[in-house]
Amino acid sequence: MIPAGQDIVRGGEPVIDPAAPPRRPSPLLRLARLLGFTEHRCPVCGTPVDDGGAYLPGPEAGMLVHGLCPACARALAPSPGGRCRACGLPLPWPAAGHPLLCGECLVSPPPWQGLALHGQYRGALRQLILRFKHGGRPALAFLLAGLLLDAAACLPLPDAVLSIPQHRDRLRQRGYNQAHELAVALGLLLSLPVRPGLLRRPAATPHQTGLTAAQRQRNAAGSFRAADVRGLHLWLVDDIITTGSTLRAASTELLRAGAARVDVLALARTPRP
Repeated sequence: MIPAGQDIVRGGEPVIDPAAPPRRPSPLLRLARLLGFTEHRCPVCGTPVDDGGAYLPGPEAGMLVHGLCPACARALAPSPGGRCRACGLPLPWPAAGHPLLCGECLVSPPPWQGLALHGQYRGALRQLILRFKHGGRPALAFLLAGLLLDAAACLPLPDAVLSIPQHRDRLRQRGYNQAHELAVALGLLLSLPVRPGLLRRPAATPHQTGLTAAQRQRNAAGSFRAADVRGLHLWLVDDIITTGSTLRAASTELLRAGAARVDVLALARTPRP
């Protein structure tokens, strides 16, 4: 006689006793299923994602490795079309494997040597960055750092990673520096040292929103101070390139302090109005 609720074992294989009452999952397991902890969900939209994956063509296929659902993988795929290899500004003609420079970078090349950029600041990427930056979602840093890591595959690995720093007053208002969170996630993914102390912002600068490119450049000039970085190859991380004035000022200061090379990594570039 087999007690109700137990399995019959025949030939080493368990067989469910049809007379036994059905087993109910524990309350903890039911709660885990309700909250979605027992299945993988897209980190952007929360849709359950089949581990078997789905077929996507072209650059969208590589986005699935970040755990995205097919719809978000399509929406967040790297932006197609030509762009300036120095500042990431979209170009009106296709690059087609031949990295080109925009007119501004031909006249005034940026101080950094390499650029890694995921896409243009619009659509789904813009919404995701806004959630990360202003929506209190620093945990999105690892997903976004994964996108940056794909874009940086063409760059040599640095000696250290750092981000555009925030003044302590701005940091107190937001609670975290989104660029620093990206740098930390990149450092963990690549086992690279993160050195935020190499660059600081001793004085608060006015908000850049609404300023022209020339005003932004004057606003950012002289706003950074670098430690001794002699001989170091550095990755400088930020979330968005608008005019590039902040990154120019920070890169110039790092090179003045002795950096051997500075590469810039950013999630998105704002198209010129």
